[in-house]
Amino acid sequence: MAITEKTTDSLKADRGTLALQGFITAIANPKGWAFMISLLPPFIRTDYSLVPQLVTLLSIILVIELFCMIVYASGGKTLRSFLDKSGNVRLLNRIAGTLMAGVGIWLAFW
Repeated sequence: MAITEKTTDSLKADRGTLALQGFITAIANPKGWAFMISLLPPFIRTDYSLVPQLVTLLSIILVIELFCMIVYASGGKTLRSFLDKSGNVRLLNRIAGTLMAGVGIWLAFW
C-alpha cells in the first residue's frame, strides 16, 4: 500500500475547530488550573453561599484564560507573518545568537 503525501490545503482546519482545540487544550492544562486555584482560597468567604462564589471565580478564570489564549494566538500569527518575510529568520537568529553569547560572557565573568 502506498502512502500519499498530504498537501498543505488538506491540513488546514477551520477557525471553529482550531478555537475548540485551543479551548480544550487550555482547560485540560493541570498547571494552569493549579496556579489559578492557588489564588482562590483568599477570595472564598465561608459566611456566604459557596456555589455563587465558585461560579464567579470559575468565570473569572475562564475569561482570563480566554484573554491569554487570544494574546498568545495573536502573537503567533504576528510572528508567522514576520518570519514569512525573507531575511527576518536570519535577523532573529543573529539576535538570539548575540543574546546567547552575551549570557555566556556574563556567566563567565560573574
